[in-house]
Amino acid sequence: MNSEKKERLEAQLAKKAATLKEYASKVEVTGKNELTIDGRPYLLIKNSRDGFQVEKLEERFSQILTKYDYIVGDWGFDQLRLHGFYENDSQRGLPSQSISHLEDYLYEYCNFGCAYFILKNLSVAVPAKKVKKFRRKDNILSKSNKTKEVKKLSVAKKNSFGMGQRVNKKRAKEVSDKQKFEIHQRQDSKKAIKNSKKNVIKQNKQKRQRNFTIRQKNKEN
Repeated sequence: MNSEKKERLEAQLAKKAATLKEYASKVEVTGKNELTIDGRPYLLIKNSRDGFQVEKLEERFSQILTKYDYIVGDWGFDQLRLHGFYENDSQRGLPSQSISHLEDYLYEYCNFGCAYFILKNLSVAVPAKKVKKFRRKDNILSKSNKTKEVKKLSVAKKNSFGMGQRVNKKRAKEVSDKQKFEIHQRQDSKKAIKNSKKNVIKQNKQKRQRNFTIRQKNKEN
């Protein structure tokens, strides 16, 4: 069982090594301190505690580092880490990315007394600037015309809405006036009926009184 695990682990390591070798950069030492990485020239300006190792540099190097003026490799826990820096007078990057801040980087981010090396890039790859696409004038005019039309439509909608509100208010007022008039008419008719009833009762009383007085006179006679 242990032999099977060992064989499986060896197979995984071999596969990983093959993958790294396939995608690894090609480093060639051309002189005492001169070298090329994927055909690009570099100069080894410092090698502290034999930190520079060709095989590990091939495994860890990335094409994104070609834009930096300096590449610093430091060791920690048997792992090589690469970090890029710019020239002091460069307008690219942040102030903390200039080579004058190397001591701060080593003190703050690296293991104390670690092995490291510094490479100077002799052929910096300048990233291509993004070209801004200018819109055509006719497109701008058409968009401006569209915005004007939209504004006109919105104004027309507001005006129609306002007119509709005014018409509705006018109609509501007319209906309320009509209702008030009908209520007054009803009240007046009720009063008239009441008054007519009172008059009839009054007249009947008067007639009764007259009849009563006539009867009394006849009895006396």
